[in-house]
Order: sequence, then structure tokens, then C-alpha cells
Amino acid sequence: MKESRHVAILQELDKHGVVSVKSLKDMLGVTDMTVRRDLIELEEQDLLVRVHGGAHRKVKNSISEALRTEKHMVHMEEKQEIAQKCAQMVNDGDTIFIGSGTTTDYIGDFLNGQKISIVTNSLPIFEKLKDVANYDVILIGGRYRVKTQTFVGQFANRLLNDIKVNKAFIGTNGLDGNTVSTANEEEGMGERIILDNAIEKYIVADHSKFDQYSFYSFYDIDQLTAVITDSAITEDVKAKYQTLTTIL
Repeated sequence: MKESRHVAILQELDKHGVVSVKSLKDMLGVTDMTVRRDLIELEEQDLLVRVHGGAHRKVKNSISEALRTEKHMVHMEEKQEIAQKCAQMVNDGDTIFIGSGTTTDYIGDFLNGQKISIVTNSLPIFEKLKDVANYDVILIGGRYRVKTQTFVGQFANRLLNDIKVNKAFIGTNGLDGNTVSTANEEEGMGERIILDNAIEKYIVADHSKFDQYSFYSFYDIDQLTAVITDSAITEDVKAKYQTLTTIL
């Protein structure tokens, strides 16, 4: 019974990234004390990290959040390859959302000057695209997060709730199990809102982001239209994630 409980707990972590003692107690039909003992044992096996009231996934193979300028120096060619794929999917008349990130930064470099509306919460992306004649560029305001030069928080989310887009291109710190994760929960909340409001939902991730997990899980992979990645992804990893969504 204990082993099957442990398996069930880990499966819940794979799905959601975090679990609470209360939800596990209800799901497993056991006492609080039993759940807490299970979480202690799993933590001792280095399979999760306990927090007040529950646990979150062990951050495995995780790349800590670096400054934006540092991220730009990593996998530059792969990021440009991905950005070019994204740009080729944009059609005249589209309304698109481009999220913050050092991969999404390059999308504007490959757009063909179509008549499109671009929504972003990234100050660098806004600065790059605001003077192009055919682009109607909307910057989502809010609390400024210096590390990623992004606007986040309650005011940003209010605006995002009212916006519908044809396509959303969102970066990530990691994909693992069925989860897409990021290093900051406020950014993740905004990204979840705009993905829900997009007709086509795309995560952009170079090959190094697969089988990685960061702090905050903000979306399920099987709810995406596709993950757009580079040609360096291995066939095994590609096949694994193609059971959940399209890998482009």
C-alpha cells in the first residue's frame, strides 16, 4: 500500500508540479499523518521537496534563472532557428502575443513586415518592433521585473484577461512530464492567461529545455498546439514529447 501511495503522489507531482497534504489525503483516503510520513520518505529519496502544507517537485537538471544578457549568450543559433519557425507561422492580419525571453526576442528579426498586431509584456521586444510601420504594437503594463525586463502582476493580468490573439508564442525555463515551467510565478500566471486566450498556443524551447523543471508550473503540455524547438533535439526526446503534443 505504501509503495502504491508513493507512486500516486509522484504521478500527481508529474501532472501539477505541486501537491498539498489535504488534496493527497482526500485522493488516497488516508490521514494527514500518513501523507506527511510519505512525503518525508520521498524527500529522503530525493524525489520531492517538502514545503508548508505539501510538496513540490525536486528541481532536476534545472538551470537557475540567469540575467537576460547571460541567457542571450547560450544556444544563440538554436534560438534564431526557432524564432524563424515562429515568424513563418505569422500571417497577414494576425494578432499575436510574443512573450518575454531570449528566444522570442528574435522573432521580430524574421517577420516579413506583414500587417499584424503584436501584443507583448516585454520591454525589449516592444522597443525593437514599435517603429515598424505595419505593426500595431501593444505593450502590456504592470509591475516591472528587472531581471527579465517584463511587466507582470495584477495590473498586467487584468489587461491580458481581456485580450484574444490568434497565436501566442511563449518561452519557458523547462518542460518535464506534462508541465511547462518558469522561474517566476508572476510571469507564469500571465503566460497562462494569454495561452488560455489564444487560438493557437505555442511554447518555444531550445533542445536544452526538455526534461528540465523550474520553480513554477504554468501550463500543461497536452493543452498546447505545439512546442517549437530546434533541430538539435534528439529523436528519443522528440518521440517522448510527441505523445503529448506536436513538436515542430
